[in-house]
Amino acid sequence: MKNVRVRVWFWVAALGASFFLAAGISSGEVLDKVMVVVNDEVVTQREFDRAFDPVKKNFEANFKGDELTARLEDAKKKLMDQIINMKLAISIAKKDKVEVDQTELDKRVEKIKSYYGDEKTFLEALEDRGTTFTEFKKDISEQMMAQTVVDKEVAQKIVITPTEINELYDKNKEKLISPKTVKLWSIMIRKTEDAAADKKKMEDVIAKLNAGEDFGDVAKKFSEGPYAEKGGDMGEIYKGQLLKEMDDAVFNAEKGKLTPIVDTKIGLHVFKIEEIHESKQMELAEVNDFLKSQIFKKKFDEQLATWLEEKKKNAYISYK
Repeated sequence: MKNVRVRVWFWVAALGASFFLAAGISSGEVLDKVMVVVNDEVVTQREFDRAFDPVKKNFEANFKGDELTARLEDAKKKLMDQIINMKLAISIAKKDKVEVDQTELDKRVEKIKSYYGDEKTFLEALEDRGTTFTEFKKDISEQMMAQTVVDKEVAQKIVITPTEINELYDKNKEKLISPKTVKLWSIMIRKTEDAAADKKKMEDVIAKLNAGEDFGDVAKKFSEGPYAEKGGDMGEIYKGQLLKEMDDAVFNAEKGKLTPIVDTKIGLHVFKIEEIHESKQMELAEVNDFLKSQIFKKKFDEQLATWLEEKKKNAYISYK
């Protein structure tokens, strides 16, 4: 199983890590209140509050009174459990002297920075959360160390047999249906204030197609839509991906034929259906990887929980 998949399940499903949590403890928090000690790691009040604040705001926007109070208390407990699990994994990684690949660390940091558009916005976000770039990078490094330990101690020990995959397939056969899809080409003419001229422009395009000109060539030359450079090639589309009026035209069209002109808010469209693939029961070979991933996730979640509980038995965890 690919390592990236393990990491996603570990930090999102099991520990609930986020950017807010990863912000870590800045140098200004030395005197901050310590809530929990996990081996040599600590959870501070400000660290917890940073992680809990977006959860709190979301609940406050959707609930009131006793229900809000109950949900907040439950969320606090769950979040603290997640943070403790993370700190435990980090402490084990440090004890095992796990080393971090600096190139991979830099890639992760740059990936997160890219979400903020530019350096200035990213650094302002760190400052708003009471941390620094140095501390932020340190926390990402520690998470990577912990992930390495979990990959080794949990993920790499998971075994999935062909029998398990077959049984899951048989159990869910009726749900494993591929939707009807079409291989689609399109040409779009953007709307102007002159509706008659827009329609005439599209009719001229359709006339060229009916005269036998290549759809791709015509699309590259006349289409004003997002697929113009690709000759109008939209790839394989399933029902529901397009606007309703497009869907209705496309999925009622014949193979090799042009659709009538489709009028939407953004323009006039004409589509050509190259291929039609009807909905069908998917064979085991088609869903083997998907089923394997589902089994892996279930086993990983269970075995990770067991591993953490075992490690807690010999860990020092003290609530202050």
